[in-house]
Amino acid sequence: MSYTFFTADVFTEKPFNGAQVPVFPDASGLSTEQMQKISNETGAANTVFVEKLSEGRFKLRSFTPFKEVSGATHSVIAAAQVLASTGACVLGDIPTELNFECQNVGIKAHVSRDGGKPGVIEQSMVTHATIDRFTPSDDELAAMLSLTQPDIGFDHFRPLILSCGTPYLIVPIKSYRAIQEVRFKFDEWSRSSAPSSLAQNLLLFSNNTDPTVADFHVRLFGPEIGGHEDPPVGATIPAFANYLCAHSHIQLGTHVFAVERGHSESRQSIISVEMDNRRTQDLTIRVGGRAVLMSENKLLVA
Repeated sequence: MSYTFFTADVFTEKPFNGAQVPVFPDASGLSTEQMQKISNETGAANTVFVEKLSEGRFKLRSFTPFKEVSGATHSVIAAAQVLASTGACVLGDIPTELNFECQNVGIKAHVSRDGGKPGVIEQSMVTHATIDRFTPSDDELAAMLSLTQPDIGFDHFRPLILSCGTPYLIVPIKSYRAIQEVRFKFDEWSRSSAPSSLAQNLLLFSNNTDPTVADFHVRLFGPEIGGHEDPPVGATIPAFANYLCAHSHIQLGTHVFAVERGHSESRQSIISVEMDNRRTQDLTIRVGGRAVLMSENKLLVA
C-alpha cells in the first residue's frame, strides 16, 4: 500500500530554508509502530501524521526518529500548510480555522489566504509555566558553552529553567557573535550542576541578530543534540515567551516580536510571536509564520 506525503519548509518564505517537516495528510490505516518506523526512515526532527476526523477537525501525531512527541508549532504549521495546499480545507477571505487533536490536547490554527494560496499560519495557545531559578553558575555555563563568563546575561536577563511541558534551561547570551561561537562541551556539562536538573536542553538567545527583522536569535543545545545540528525551535516558544514575562522589566500589555533560528546562509527560520503579558498565572501567546510546500512523495508500506 502506498501513502502520499509532502515536505514543507516551515517559518520561511524561501525554499530550502526554515525547518523541514514531512507531513502525511491522510495517515489513516497506519499503526503507531509503522509511524515510528517511518519517522526513523525520514530522519527528520519531526514527522507529522494527520487523520481527518470531520470537516475542519483533524487528529495530528508527531514523531521524532525515536518517540512520539506533542505537536510543536512547526508541526502544526506544516500540517496546516499541506492541508490548505492540497485542498483538504478551503481558504476564504477571513483566516480559516483548523482544529487539531494531539495527545488529547486541542490545538487551533488559522490559515490566511494570500493570492489564492496559504499565507500566514497562526497558532494561538494559553500557556502556563513552572519556573526554577536554581541554575548552573555563569562560570559553569560559560565553560560548557566554550564562552567566557561576561558572555552570559544581558539587559537584566538571567538564566532560568522554564517548563510549559518540556523544561529548558534558558540562557541569555550577550551578543550575536558569542552565540555563533558556542560549542557545547559534554564533559563540562557533566561536571556542572546541570545534569541534576530536569532541563536537559539549553535554549540560548541573544538580541543581536543577523541583519533581519528578528528581535531575538535563538539556538538549541544539549547532551543529546549533535554538535553540527541546529534543531527546530518552534516547541520552545511557549517557554521562551514565559521566560521573558518572568522578568519584571518586561512591561504589562501585548508584545510583538520575531525570533530567528539559523541565519541567511543556513536554513533560516523567522517566527512571529505575540504575547499578552498580564502578570497572571496563564500567558496567552500567538505564534505564526509562513511555510513553503517543497515536495510530494509516495511511500510504499508492505
